[in-house]
Amino acid sequence: MQRPSFAVVDVETTDGDPRLARIIELAVVVPGTEEDLQGWHGLIDPGMPLPFFVQKLTGIKSSNLRGAPRFHQAAPWILALTEGRVIVAHNARYDMTALTEEMARCGHSFQRSTLCTERLSRQLLPHLTHHNLGSLCRYFAIPFTAAHRAYPDAKATLALLERFIETHGEERVHGAIRPWPTALRA
Repeated sequence: MQRPSFAVVDVETTDGDPRLARIIELAVVVPGTEEDLQGWHGLIDPGMPLPFFVQKLTGIKSSNLRGAPRFHQAAPWILALTEGRVIVAHNARYDMTALTEEMARCGHSFQRSTLCTERLSRQLLPHLTHHNLGSLCRYFAIPFTAAHRAYPDAKATLALLERFIETHGEERVHGAIRPWPTALRA
């Protein structure tokens, strides 16, 4: 069996419902050496004012998004970076739904296999009470200071994936890979 290639993704959005949300920040991190992480991250102009609760949660203001690319401008980079890779995300259902909806709005299909580190943590660490990214980073002593910002969240998710592979083995972790959108039902 060939070892899968991963692209760790995190999005910040305008809404709690990923079907309605517009992406305001996106990070795609492709594992490599620490000095050689590949990927793309940046702000995305959603074409609408940001709700106050999003500004408070993320620290991103509408004014920060002026001059940022629109999603359709970033889509080709995202498609290229993730092509042939398994998307890894913490709460993959949310991130993948938001990405799939944004891609559809600009005429692209976005079907990638996924690995959800939140779901995986529930399988591998059922004794833990909390499975959010911050709690898991504390459990594994992974440095994590900027929740609800795409790039730090993606880097923390990558570190979490690596820790799961170290502690539970590649075969067990790779067994959690699911096709999208079937991953919603798995």
